[in-house]
Amino acid sequence: MKDDRALMEFPFFSIQKQPRMEPLIYDDGRTQITIEPGPKGLATIWDKDVLLYVVSLINERIERGMDVDHTVRFAAHDLLRVTGRGTGKRSYELLLDALFRLRSTNIMTSIESADERDRRGFGWIETWRVVERKTSTGRKIMAAIEITLNDWMFRALVKERRVLTINPTYFDLESGLCRRLYEIGRKHLGNQDVWQISLEKLAKKIGTSRELRFFKRDLLKIIKDDAIPDYKLSLEVGPRGGRPVVIFEHRKSNDTVVAG
Repeated sequence: MKDDRALMEFPFFSIQKQPRMEPLIYDDGRTQITIEPGPKGLATIWDKDVLLYVVSLINERIERGMDVDHTVRFAAHDLLRVTGRGTGKRSYELLLDALFRLRSTNIMTSIESADERDRRGFGWIETWRVVERKTSTGRKIMAAIEITLNDWMFRALVKERRVLTINPTYFDLESGLCRRLYEIGRKHLGNQDVWQISLEKLAKKIGTSRELRFFKRDLLKIIKDDAIPDYKLSLEVGPRGGRPVVIFEHRKSNDTVVAG
């Protein structure tokens, strides 16, 4: 499975399970992002699983030398299975909600894609439709999903090849904060032994709406649980007694992880 590097680095998705109706705004002086919610709130980091699946399908075709298009059709069952969502009726209902939020969330960003900058709003997906069929008993089931990816992501994928492989156990992480911590570690640590960031800057990259003191408390619990795939985290006082910094390190091969 693949993820977009820009989506891993910056806060594009809500990490809370209850609907977030206020905009998500990020500005570090170089990169500006504004994410506005639709009627059912901001697209969440769990909704993002759909994008990861679509990006991975397109990327696989590119690597095989096949033609690719903005529009991808796939079996809903396959997406649910690969992302660990279950395949019961409720899972299909939640998938429909995810598609709605991905289409209705509005994104504006200064991040370029293939040397082009969008000065307009766009949704994560341009269009989606569900293809249904009847079973022998007359019951309607979701046979396939057809999604048209937005041009910003499609250009980044096809022209820039802006993707990184992610650990499949990422989908076992139930916490939105754990998912964001994994993404940030995967994007920034790379081949370095250690990567560090101030607590305040990390909170901004996460996109949390929590006060810094509560974010710190949440982070310390995750550090104690040690449940982030591939990476170990620690929180230390900055140089000369300065502001606290969060340390990311590669996990040793014999470490065991229980997803949280």
